[in-house]
Amino acid sequence: MNRWESLIDQKIREAMEQGEFDNLSGKGAPIDLSENPFEDPDWRTAHRLLRNAGFAPAWIEERKDIEFEIDAARNQLKRVWTILQNAHGTKVESEAKARWEKALALYRQQATQLNRRIVAWNLKVPASGFRRKRIDAEREIEEVSLRRS
Repeated sequence: MNRWESLIDQKIREAMEQGEFDNLSGKGAPIDLSENPFEDPDWRTAHRLLRNAGFAPAWIEERKDIEFEIDAARNQLKRVWTILQNAHGTKVESEAKARWEKALALYRQQATQLNRRIVAWNLKVPASGFRRKRIDAEREIEEVSLRRS
């Protein structure tokens, strides 16, 4: 016996060597992970019904909605930046700059609204590991501005 091996580990290892686990039911079958053992039993049936109907708990659906809106806002900002980059040195450059300024203001406003939703959402999640970071609008604007088209 290895000096660090516990008595329990030793007994399990010996049983495995003697083949005592060879004829167990379900051997070789994947483990069923469809049920969450930590889920409140009172909510288990409701969650199963929602899952079977293609839905998720409200906090998960809300996270999807928040992520969709964040992606849409980012994509719009990137699109207007690309338009500005393509307009350099053309007769529409001033219009593109004005459009970029409007896009910046709109993105900051959207980020503020989304951050409020994120803060509220973080209070609803069942564990801290599910929390989402707030949007740093200025950092994201800087990242888009440094990007070349």
